[in-house]
Amino acid sequence: MLRRMVLSLGLTVGLGLGAQAADRPAPPPTAAEKELQAPLTLEDGKPTQGQAVSAPPSGLRAFGSLVLVLGLAGLSLWALKKYGRGRLPGSGGGKLRVEETLALGDRRFVSILDVEGERFLIAMTPQGINLVSRLDPTERGETGTFDEALNRQVDLGRPVPVREMEAMLKQGGGAQ
Repeated sequence: MLRRMVLSLGLTVGLGLGAQAADRPAPPPTAAEKELQAPLTLEDGKPTQGQAVSAPPSGLRAFGSLVLVLGLAGLSLWALKKYGRGRLPGSGGGKLRVEETLALGDRRFVSILDVEGERFLIAMTPQGINLVSRLDPTERGETGTFDEALNRQVDLGRPVPVREMEAMLKQGGGAQ
């Protein structure tokens, strides 16, 4: 309650002072101010900056400016797409590519990565990323290679103890 009273009193006083200042007439300009406000004329009769003749706004000029800006924006986007690809963060380069990803649920995924012609099957969990196996380059053209490689490495129907997974990774050549 006290806050509201102080706030309303402050607003009333502030508005009153503002209205009082607005009602007061401005003092007449002094002789020096009048001289500064007067346009400067030179002996040669040419206009100064304050007297520059300005052309009225032109619709054609505004349209030309709009076309120029849109053209520059389009040209920039085209150049970025053509020459800037791979240089932006997150766009990836030409050496690393995700071929396929399968969601297993609960923020768990299995993906095939292609790194300079070599393919890897990796498992991603909230705790980290594990290399499941290296894929054969001959499997690339076959259909269902992702599922076959996944089934060969891990039986998704049962939980795998950590020690068994470590042994599987060591014997499969995953931990190198």
